[in-house]
Order: sequence, then structure tokens, then C-alpha cells
Amino acid sequence: MQVNASYSPDVLERMVYAGVQASSFREASTHLQKLAGLKIDRKQIERWTRRIGGARIAERDRQVEQWANLPLPMMTSGSPPGKAPNTVMVSMDGGRLQILDQDQEAKADGTSETLVQEASRDEADEITTEPLCEEDRENKSSYWRESKIGCLVTFQSQTYEADPCPGIPENFLEPPRILKLSREICRNAPQDSLPSDAANLRTDREEAELVAGRPEMLVKTVVATKAPYVTFGPLLAAAAWARGFSAAKRKAFVADGAKINWTIWRRHFSHYTPILDFIHVISRVFAAAMAGRDFKEGWPAYVRWANWLWSGRVAELLVEVERRRNELGPPEKTDSATSPRRVVSDALTYLTNNQAYLDYARYRQEGLPITSSLMESTVKQVSRRVKGTEKFWSSEGAEPILQLRGDYISDTDPLLKFWEPWQRQASGQRSYSHAA
Repeated sequence: MQVNASYSPDVLERMVYAGVQASSFREASTHLQKLAGLKIDRKQIERWTRRIGGARIAERDRQVEQWANLPLPMMTSGSPPGKAPNTVMVSMDGGRLQILDQDQEAKADGTSETLVQEASRDEADEITTEPLCEEDRENKSSYWRESKIGCLVTFQSQTYEADPCPGIPENFLEPPRILKLSREICRNAPQDSLPSDAANLRTDREEAELVAGRPEMLVKTVVATKAPYVTFGPLLAAAAWARGFSAAKRKAFVADGAKINWTIWRRHFSHYTPILDFIHVISRVFAAAMAGRDFKEGWPAYVRWANWLWSGRVAELLVEVERRRNELGPPEKTDSATSPRRVVSDALTYLTNNQAYLDYARYRQEGLPITSSLMESTVKQVSRRVKGTEKFWSSEGAEPILQLRGDYISDTDPLLKFWEPWQRQASGQRSYSHAA
């Protein structure tokens, strides 16, 4: 890559860092002036951020191409020299960002000029049109699009002769916590407030039991893109292979119940143990247990169901949930998403369809992670930069910022290797290029 910079490599690195970490390029300009005494226009920060992000995308694409040319046995069990982690997890989820394309600009009911100016002023260098992939098709009247985010994590763990944590942790048995968790995860969670006598209900479980057998997290890498899933799958697989995940002793693919997650698993990670995120499942179980019941009746049912789920007794759980569904009857077409019949019926379908991924006692015994809570927090970290009700991106401008945002929140620090050649190749106003 040819380097022709009007800024020193050190200043460029600061510009890009500020452009990715601040909430906007305008704020990045202010931060640089206040904190480093660098008076740099926001448009310069934006252009260089996009340029460096584009260079990182080119590196990423070369990595995917190299991975795609590997023999199949090497893809599933080999690794780069010297890389063989103990335990690994691949997880994926979606975030949100707004893309303003030309066709939407024309349909903005007389406000197109304002919208385009706002987009240019805040984030986008130019507005472009990009056709939607079938898998990503959304309402074209909306600006919101889905970002795809992957989390690649190494752990230190061990196997056990028996379940190292046979009792469910207390945070899943405290009404205020599970109600809050369920409302964050499950759209049909109970909306009623808890009675006063439930607010302080706690178990006597000791804190030490909460972490018994839990894998110790080591290093995280983040992959972020707005490309369609057909591109995201190989991108995620190539990043996992580069870190030696295929040769790991224990491999887990942990995700929520979205169909696309398990399509990616089947295509690229079928040699990993598939695990449905426990937090998503327990949220649905809580919603089903409380549906159509007051706290006094619903809470004991939830505690019983939660313990069965934690210990892998899924068959017993399904029997009781089905019994409750029969008591309420099948949902009517007019039932809302939060109606008791709909909530219980949806939970039964969810558990039945995914029961092959719910053997949590065995997963803990094998030293595998069972939640994607790290994935949820990663989505929030990425969204902090790209998501906002008044923040619009062009199709060309979104991808570089997503790439760099993932780079900066990765423990593997991929930009460190990127900036070293820049330090060798460029200085101030002078131009350098790679030797032939």
C-alpha cells in the first residue's frame, strides 16, 4: 500500500483513534485540540479514518481469501504454527445503524435536503446506494440496517468428572434481577411490577458457588461489518482460524435462537459444540412461568423450571411447559405477543426446536462457556460509535468505521501490526511506497 500522508504516522494514529472512539468526527476534532493541541478539521479526520479503515478491510479480505484456499481438513482441525488454545468460543449477534441511500433521500417527503446535509455534516462523506441482500432485507422506508458482529474468545478451562456447579447461581433466583434480565432480552417478558415482599427475596447460596467451574476468559477478538451474512460467515471463520481456534481442545459456538446464527454454525463451525445462550433461554422460561399467573403462583413454577434447565433436565421442563400450554389453550390470531397463551406457546416451540443445544450440565462438565453475555456487551460497544437516532452513514462510510471499531475493542490489538509499517514507510510530508 502506497503511503502519501500530510501528517506524521503518530498524528495519523491519533486522528484515527479519535475518529473511531469519539461519538462523532466533530467531537474527535475537539478532543484532539483539547487533549493533544492538534487543530485538525473533522473532515480530515473522517477521510483518514475511512482510508485507514479501507486498508484494514483489504487486509481482512486477503485473510479470508487465504483461509478459503485451505484444504477442508486444515480448516476444521489445523491452525497457524504455534497456535492451539485450550478452550475457545465463537459467538455472533446483530447491532443497528442507519444508512441513508439515494432512493431513501428521494422519498423523504420534502426533507431530503435536511437529511442529506445532516448525514454529511455528522458522518457521511458521500451518499451512495447499495442493494440489500435477501438475508438482510428490511423495510425500505426505514433507514435502520443490521450490523453483524462476531466475538472470538479464548478461555482457560478444564474438564470435570461431574458438573462443577450443580446448583443454579443465585442471580437467576432473585426476582428483581431475573425480571430486569427478562425485560432486556425477551420482548414478551412480564410487564407487571413485583410485589414488595419479592423485592428482597434472595437465596442463601454463597458467592463462591457462582463461579465454580466457570472458564476463565483470556483474549477477545471482535469482527464487525455491515456486509451480508454470506460474506460475514467466511469473515468470522477466517478470523477464528487465524487465531488457531480449529486446533483448540474444546470449541463452543454460543448464540441466541436466531435462525441465521445456526445457519452460520452449520456452514462454518459444525465442528464446534453448539450451545444456545443460557440467558436467552432462562428469560423465555421466566416469561412462560409467569404468564397469566400472579407472583405467588408463578414464582415457584419458575424456580422449578429454572433448576431443571440448569441441570439439563430438559425433558421434564418440556412436559410442564406443554401442560401449562394445554391449560391456557393454543393462541388465537388476535392474541398479542404478550398474551399468556402466546407467551407460553412461543416458549414451548422455542425450547422444543432448540432442545439439542440445552445440555448445560454437560457443557459445564466439559469446561465450555454457556452464555453469550460477552457478545451482548460487545454489541453495545460497537453500537456506541455507529448507532444513533440522528446519526446517518453512507454505505461506503459505514464499513471502515465498523472494521476499526472492532479492531480497537479487540484484545489482540490488530492495529499495532498495521501501524508499524506506517511508522517505517512515512514521515511528515514525504511519500514512500513498498519496494518491489
